[in-house]
Amino acid sequence: MSNIEIEYINQPFKINELPLTKVYVLDNWLSSELHHYFDGWITRSKLWSKTNQVNANHSTGLPHHSLWGASFYRNGFKIDSETNRSDLYFINYLMDRLQVEFGFSWVDFQYAGLNSQTMGQHGTTHNDCPPECDYNLSFLYYTNKYWNPTWGGDLRLYDAPQQGLDGRQEHIDNHCIGSVEFKPNRLLMFDGRIPHGADAPADKARYADRKSLVIRADEVKLVKDYKELDYANDRFRNLQRRNISRL
Repeated sequence: MSNIEIEYINQPFKINELPLTKVYVLDNWLSSELHHYFDGWITRSKLWSKTNQVNANHSTGLPHHSLWGASFYRNGFKIDSETNRSDLYFINYLMDRLQVEFGFSWVDFQYAGLNSQTMGQHGTTHNDCPPECDYNLSFLYYTNKYWNPTWGGDLRLYDAPQQGLDGRQEHIDNHCIGSVEFKPNRLLMFDGRIPHGADAPADKARYADRKSLVIRADEVKLVKDYKELDYANDRFRNLQRRNISRL
C-alpha cells in the first residue's frame, strides 16, 4: 500500500494535466468576509434535509449512512424544487470561481451540495464518479467558522472501496493511504475516483456540525484560452465588486 501525495498550496494554479495524481489543499480560499457570509447563510438556511444517504442494497432497505444535506444542483444542472434563484447565486459564483482560478470548464457536471455530520456520524467510503471518468474533478470546501483541531473530522483516502461501516477500523488500518485534517475555509481538489470518506467529529465536539460543500463533475475541459471563460470571469469580477451585505 503506497500513500497518496497530498500537496498544500498557497494559491490556486492552472491545471495542465488530468487526471490529478495528488490531492491539493488550499487554506483560506475565501476572504474572511465571504467565508463568514457563506457559513452564516447555510447555518440559517431551510434547505437542509435528511437526503445524504448511501444505499446498502439490503433487504431491509436501510442505508449505510444517512446524514443531513442540502442539494443545489444534480445531474446536469437540474435544480431541486426547494432551491430558489437567490439561494443559488453564491453557489454559482463559487462554481465559476473554481473554473477561473484552476483553468477549466464544466462539461458533465454532476453535483453541488452540502453535507453535515455530528458525533457518531461517520461517512462511508465512496467514489464520486465511475472509474472510466479520467477527466473528472472533485472539490470539497469546509465552511465552518470555527473548529477545534481535537474535534477530528479528517477526510480519509483509500486504495480500495468498502461497503458500509462494518469493519471500518480494519479498513482504515489496511487501506487508508492518506488523510486531510478538517479545517475552516479549506479547499480540497482531487480525482473523485479515489475512494474516500469523512470521519465523524469526536465525541468531545458534542453536537458541533462538520459542514462541507461538495462540487464535482464527471468530466471537465482544461481551458487555455480565457475567452472561453468570459462568462465565468464576468460573474467572478462582478461579485468581487459587490458589497457582501447585498448578496
